[in-house]
Amino acid sequence: MEFTDQSPTECSVLRLDEEVFRLLPPAAAPAVSLVSRRWLSLLRASTSSLTLRLPASPDAAPAAGTATLAALLSHYPFLSALTVVSAATPAGDADAVLLAVAAAPAAARFSTLRLLPDSAVSPAALVAACPALSGLTSLHLTAVRPLSFRWLELLPRLKSFALVNSAASVDYAGSSSDDAGGGEAEAAGALPLERLSLCGIRSGDRGLGWLWRRCGSLKWLQLRACDGTGDGPASLAFAGCLAGLLALELRACRSVADRVLLLAADHCHALTSLLVYDGGSSEALHRFIQQRAAGLHTLDLRLPLDLHNDHLLAIGAEPIHGGRDPKHSLVALRLQSCVLITGDGLRSLARTATGASIEELALVSCDVVEREPGLLTFLSQSMRRLRRLDLSYNETLSDKVIGAMLSSCRNLIDIRLRGCRGLTGGSLVSLLRHCGQSLEILDLSRCPSIAVGNVELFAQRATRLNHMIIEESVISEELKAIAQKKGLKIGSLLPCEGPF
Repeated sequence: MEFTDQSPTECSVLRLDEEVFRLLPPAAAPAVSLVSRRWLSLLRASTSSLTLRLPASPDAAPAAGTATLAALLSHYPFLSALTVVSAATPAGDADAVLLAVAAAPAAARFSTLRLLPDSAVSPAALVAACPALSGLTSLHLTAVRPLSFRWLELLPRLKSFALVNSAASVDYAGSSSDDAGGGEAEAAGALPLERLSLCGIRSGDRGLGWLWRRCGSLKWLQLRACDGTGDGPASLAFAGCLAGLLALELRACRSVADRVLLLAADHCHALTSLLVYDGGSSEALHRFIQQRAAGLHTLDLRLPLDLHNDHLLAIGAEPIHGGRDPKHSLVALRLQSCVLITGDGLRSLARTATGASIEELALVSCDVVEREPGLLTFLSQSMRRLRRLDLSYNETLSDKVIGAMLSSCRNLIDIRLRGCRGLTGGSLVSLLRHCGQSLEILDLSRCPSIAVGNVELFAQRATRLNHMIIEESVISEELKAIAQKKGLKIGSLLPCEGPF
């Protein structure tokens, strides 16, 4: 519905209505449309972020779904962020969805677009759509087929790009159009990308060299389920994007982790954060730590078979090139399912200057915590700057161990005990006694032996607590009342961090 000839009073009311709609919680938004068509129109005009899930369309009539999408988007002229999820998308229909999005009235306003169909979009459709989407700063695609990245040149403001590549089928023997004329001299045409996430890249995928040569501004790189970096195992282009990296993540990349870690050791001079999950290289990781650990702020490892005490000793060792800069010391150490490390290794690290500087420690599902009851107490006594602690999924952890540790660890602001099934209300009593004046975040989900009454008492008496993570099914009316009175968030996990 259009509004014309509005008086100043009417305009003020409309602006006030729009501001009210912006402040509505997501759960209340659907009820607005029940009030009047005018309110529905105002709600759409005030909506800046939208997620759409398209139903599966019959092969014979994919155009109908695309037309519906186009009509729907025409009602939202001020969108800046859009997510489109479509299941069972016929081949080629993903292109139609992309073009419908590009034809939307708000296309030029989009800063964030997540296009998640089951099938791949084509480079031709991307070339056609990108001019209308030139304001994008963040883009997430399921797949591009054939694999090509030249269209990225048409997005001059794009800072973040994620490609899942799960639906892509790339011919190893074929070549990509990105290879044509892709000499080193073309590196001057740099892309503005600062954050890049690639999933499912294979060693023989062509066209990656073109991308790597233009990613000299990368600050954050994530590789997921990749067995290569493209353009064959001898490709040298990948190393060129590493010099400015601040953060590197390798998730389930066992076959390529060795090469990437060795290259990172030689080229990542500015790196402050490394994450390696589910597949690494023990030797390459050791070399990386020896050369680059002195500059790391965050080290996050989930390596059941590849992390040993030698790595912990290397983390705590003095840098080969000289003294350790206190401004670049390790702040966060996160270890998950690292079953080959021992208490001796952790104690050796805790005794070093590096160990003393750690403010965040995660020992998630690390059975060394359960094998050696005095270990946590020693670590808390040695790591005097510790403020965040994650002991999730150590199922046999006892109240006695927690109490002994907390007596030496009085500055915690965040503790995660998710899945510690052996804990009871006694742990909350200890936590309240030693950290009740400092704790801000507490995760007690999947701790069935902790009674609701103990949770209520802790929520009532912890003076700085602002977020309690606990299952919805065990939240009592009393706990809800306490939370409302104190402005305490209870329930689900904290929002996931990260750009994608």
